Amino acid sequence: MIIANENEVPLIQMEEPFKRSLKVLLSPVLTPKLKSIAAGLTLLPPGGSSDFANHIEGEMFFVISGRGHIVVGDEEKDLVPGTAVWVPPGIDHQLVNSSNDYLKILWVLSPPGREAELLKK
Repeated sequence: MIIANENEVPLIQMEEPFKRSLKVLLSPVLTPKLKSIAAGLTLLPPGGSSDFANHIEGEMFFVISGRGHIVVGDEEKDLVPGTAVWVPPGIDHQLVNSSNDYLKILWVLSPPGREAELLKK
């Protein structure tokens, strides 16, 4: 069993123009015996957005709180608490917070990999 608590992992601050906070909860970098996934949290401030990402890992997003939308390729869908989205590998995607509250999203990478860059910050 591997357990991570969001209150016990470092907060990674991303700078403007895509200011947001990230926490890596699970990663092979943190726990070498973990091989198949990585997971973490994104906290987007009101009116904020992530940069457009495109990577070799597939990524699942799950909205914990807040509202916004996600752009995946040429599609755009609303995000509300309880929404899950799968983004296949190699597809451009971006998270946007269109509310007055923080947008809190759980992300899961499969296979892991990209989160290693975040842990170096």
